[in-house]
Amino acid sequence: MVRLNRVTRYAVPLAVGAVLLSASVSVAAPARADSDAARTETGISALQSIKQTLSPAERKQASSLVVEKRLRADHGLAKKLPDYRTSVPVSGAGTVSVDITAAGGGQELARAVTATGGAVRANTGGQVRAELPLTAVDGIAARADVAEVAPAGQAMTWREQSPQTGSSRQQLAANAVAAATVSEGDKAHGADAARTKYGVSGKGVKICVLSDGIDSLGKSQSSGELPTVDVLSGQQGSGDEGTAMLDIVHDLAPDATLGFATAFTSEASFAANIKALRATGKCQVIVDDVAYFDESPFQDGPVAQAVNDVTKSGALYFSSAGNSGNLTDGSSGYWEGDYRNSGQKLSGVSGTAHDFDPGSGTQLYDPLSAGSLGKPVTLFWSDPWGRSNSDYDLYVLNSAGSVVASSQDSQTGSQNPYEITQVPSSGSGYKVAVVKYSGADRFLALNVIRGRFTASGGLKAFSTAGVTSGHSAAAAAFSVAAAPAAAAFGRPLETGDPANPAGPFPSTFSASSKWERFSSDGTRKQFYNADGTAITPGNVSSTGGAVRQKPDITAADGVTTTVTGFAPFFGTSAAAPHAAAIAGLLLSGKPTATPADIRTALVSSATDLGAPGYDNVTGKGVILAAPALAALGVPAK
Repeated sequence: MVRLNRVTRYAVPLAVGAVLLSASVSVAAPARADSDAARTETGISALQSIKQTLSPAERKQASSLVVEKRLRADHGLAKKLPDYRTSVPVSGAGTVSVDITAAGGGQELARAVTATGGAVRANTGGQVRAELPLTAVDGIAARADVAEVAPAGQAMTWREQSPQTGSSRQQLAANAVAAATVSEGDKAHGADAARTKYGVSGKGVKICVLSDGIDSLGKSQSSGELPTVDVLSGQQGSGDEGTAMLDIVHDLAPDATLGFATAFTSEASFAANIKALRATGKCQVIVDDVAYFDESPFQDGPVAQAVNDVTKSGALYFSSAGNSGNLTDGSSGYWEGDYRNSGQKLSGVSGTAHDFDPGSGTQLYDPLSAGSLGKPVTLFWSDPWGRSNSDYDLYVLNSAGSVVASSQDSQTGSQNPYEITQVPSSGSGYKVAVVKYSGADRFLALNVIRGRFTASGGLKAFSTAGVTSGHSAAAAAFSVAAAPAAAAFGRPLETGDPANPAGPFPSTFSASSKWERFSSDGTRKQFYNADGTAITPGNVSSTGGAVRQKPDITAADGVTTTVTGFAPFFGTSAAAPHAAAIAGLLLSGKPTATPADIRTALVSSATDLGAPGYDNVTGKGVILAAPALAALGVPAK
């Protein structure tokens, strides 16, 4: 399982490994083209030789760690891969942040990490996050109680940053005054009028948030913007997206009790905090805006299983659908479908390349847009998590055909069906290739997270719907898409895009309202139950598995909060807490309502924004407080 070092906000550039040279290659002269071709084959062959000569300890490591170590130790190898990036951040002290999967509780392993000069950051149920000297990775991986060592799992929140200028900034200032520092989503969802008409305020309901952190919580409380917040011990996190989400919840459900825990210590800690908020925090409504990149689209992982646990116990769970775009708006950087054998190989690569072209032609690459620079690229396939016998590899190449990034983990029966790499942060003409190294044909999911596939260099672009995944797509979770409440998102997603839509504020959402162009679409195909048993045994192709209708509903973003840096607050990160707060109003109006009652009231009263009924961008539509309360049977006062 490959993981990149986590970041609390995606706007922070991802760090890369030590051997970083220019990805720009001139192909003006035929002699140079021949030279490039020879160098490309030499470089790829060097990568392949690494995969074919792994030591027992290296077989337990992510390929990015192995390559980083070998590049540093072997200057001859570095010369063969001058354009290559590993995406492994190595500190000035020579340490890397890693996740170590251990048998048992991991206590002996924790002591071993400390003995190497490393430091343990978290130890949760056999998952140890540590800062480890790169030179000590082999020794730790060689331990009998270690199953895997990988770069620390990376997560992101689904905030979308937008510089506001001119009339947009003036409009936001006017909105803030008109709303008296209350989210424009309060009016756009009709929550303000619903509180008066139905006498609901969130009283008697506890709503809890998981995000990055709550750095400005004390400031917000001192100014009277937020009440007391129950924070899980030691889980306050870092950053302020959590504060902004709490601000939204409090605006719409002012008398609800509030709670918080970070989702960023580690993936295992995120799952544990979800369960703790329910078990010890007594949270009835839980909402998050976080995604870990290695959450499988085809099987419920640890975080999704935690969501399943709390929803089975009666909690309502809301999660951001994501900001990775959608096929309808042409903003998608996602492709899923059955592996197609092209019958061709990439130069120097063992295995057969996937053919992206579903027609009579053959295309081994999917070209990337200029806006995809620096973006992570993930590949999943339809093997059970932790038990993959099929081995697929992932490559990013430049316009000259040189491999500039790759992920080539070995899958031999006990690993995850997952690869991750990163597009270089500069240059142009990049493209992605998928190669089946060994094993069976499988259903694939390729995602350039917040990037886009765009025709270029004579290559066609191939995209599909279905990017919403992970715990947001858990069966009983509410996956929440975004629609602007007020001013339009302040920049094009990519150069040349059409204008972004504006919201209805100070009016309420209606059937003419539009969703955000960056909002992620569904549906979500699943092939395995949480325990790894197949849903349709013997068929893990496009004709097998089960489909979940995700996202479920739509709510407001582009709103004003009182938290510095979150005015406006765009993204499905802002939409999810609006939906959670409205659910809190419903529960305060009818405390005996079951989760099924609340779900029925929300989806049956939602206003369609797309095709009638369910659509894979907005779900059942945008939710409105008063119609939902009426559908639940709450009497007006």
